[in-house]
Amino acid sequence: MRCAVWLLIAACSSNPQTAPPPATHEAPSREAPSREAAKATAEHRRWLGGDLHMHVSFFPEDHDATASLADVAASAKQEGLEFVVVTPHIWESEWTDRGQEIRAAWRRFARDARATTGITLVPGAEFTTRRGHFGVSGVDVSALTGRDLLARAHAAGGFVLVNHPFAVPTNIPNVRVSDFDMSYRVWTEGARGFTAIDGAEVWNVPLGFANVISKPGGKSGEDNAWIALDRVIHAEHRPLTAVGGSDDHHGHAQATTWVFAEDASEAAIEAALRAGEVCVGGPEAGSFRAKGAGDWVTIGGTVKADTITLAWTGTARLFVDGLDRGEHAEGFSEPTGGALHTYRIVVGRSRSGFIYANL
Repeated sequence: MRCAVWLLIAACSSNPQTAPPPATHEAPSREAPSREAAKATAEHRRWLGGDLHMHVSFFPEDHDATASLADVAASAKQEGLEFVVVTPHIWESEWTDRGQEIRAAWRRFARDARATTGITLVPGAEFTTRRGHFGVSGVDVSALTGRDLLARAHAAGGFVLVNHPFAVPTNIPNVRVSDFDMSYRVWTEGARGFTAIDGAEVWNVPLGFANVISKPGGKSGEDNAWIALDRVIHAEHRPLTAVGGSDDHHGHAQATTWVFAEDASEAAIEAALRAGEVCVGGPEAGSFRAKGAGDWVTIGGTVKADTITLAWTGTARLFVDGLDRGEHAEGFSEPTGGALHTYRIVVGRSRSGFIYANL
């Protein structure tokens, strides 16, 4: 059943816009990139599979989450994951009304998560607000006080992601959750709200499955999330991280995000996430690299150049500034005009994070 879900979700990813590459663009030499890329990545890092959106029952009123930390750890080990960011629900209203009690519960939860052996469980939270749902990690949630939790998490150095940003109502028969708007209203409605995000969940497993049946506005939630991230990068001239999450509530672990990290420690995982050194859906797109006049950079890196050379292993679909530039073998090269551009590739179900030109 799980394999079938993977295939359905992969099939639901449509391409946003299509523009053929100019005839003058050529793939780079296959020899030089591979030699220099080997040097660039000859460090003690590897791709680690994990999940950034896994619910646990950490508080009696956690409603529909039933999994314990032990359940998550056992399932993650069985599925071969190396880390999980565990994200208990925290509602704005409950935080306001029972903040002290919930903060104490989160401290116990974080202690137990970090004491788990054989798998790295990173304590985080999903803050549910009237403007959307946000994954928060890398910060002591129990130290956040007051009403503006996201701003306080950001100021404290937390890593803040928008979860399922385009989960608008789709009203799928017999799927009650599809009747609710759980989207990021700043993007879907143009509403005011927290915008100092570090990235967004481009692939949410339940939403991906729902988009097999229904694509509001003609595009999947994943398509819209990539487009929105690209728009923010160009508007604000700053990097953003794209991630995936299972959004599971019952302890069924599934690898959705891969990070390029030195080890499976909480610090190394958080560092890779902040650097945008990620792939979503699988690690196969992880060979993506780029260079200008200097050394090769890998996913999450920036090239300062009038001409950029991209390289990867095998055949991949290339997206430049959100536009689908078709499939290419081994790499691609084109002028940048000295302007900001974003690049990412898709290999099968694996989507790389961004590489930037002139950011």
